[in-house]
Amino acid sequence: AVKPQMTSELITQLKPWIEKNLMLISVMAGVSMKTLEQGLGLSKLVRVMPNTPALLGEGMSVFYASDKVTSVEREWVVHLFSSCGKCLEVHDENAVDAATAVSGSGPAYLFYLAEQMIEVAKTLGFSRDQAELLVKQTLQGASLLLQNEESASELRRRVTSPGGTTEAALKRFGEGKVEEHLRDGLECAYKRARQLSGSV
Repeated sequence: AVKPQMTSELITQLKPWIEKNLMLISVMAGVSMKTLEQGLGLSKLVRVMPNTPALLGEGMSVFYASDKVTSVEREWVVHLFSSCGKCLEVHDENAVDAATAVSGSGPAYLFYLAEQMIEVAKTLGFSRDQAELLVKQTLQGASLLLQNEESASELRRRVTSPGGTTEAALKRFGEGKVEEHLRDGLECAYKRARQLSGSV
């Protein structure tokens, strides 16, 4: 659990102490199984991408395990990372890079949205403190609603009255191609994760 820039140094330090039957769990973003296997000589490897809400027990962790990791060990990994939120096993290492773009970096996207909403609230006459309260509580409450079984699109539809204020804003977002920009941004994050892991 170190920054990926420390990979080479870490591998050099760890290799003399590694026993062949150990299972190694890596949460280093963009460091591939191949790099770890070649560097450490291990075949039992698990690559995990958690996110910062794990600090609050509300994280999203996605993991990929090599073929040598047993079903019992996989269950242990799920148990470990479920202690700080939700945990999802994927069966393609590329999916870890995709998760990096979606859930790993995802909190920053919401923080960016919050920043923009706060700045707009200030231009509409609210003080900095008032604007932060309005936006943070709105996002917190909305995130709790997302825990329902209803889809995000259904929840959005319920707030959007025909001819109302929400519809006016969403229409403008569409005109500004916000959806395309979001899609492009996530794809850029995914490509960067693939570059870091040496996959492209």
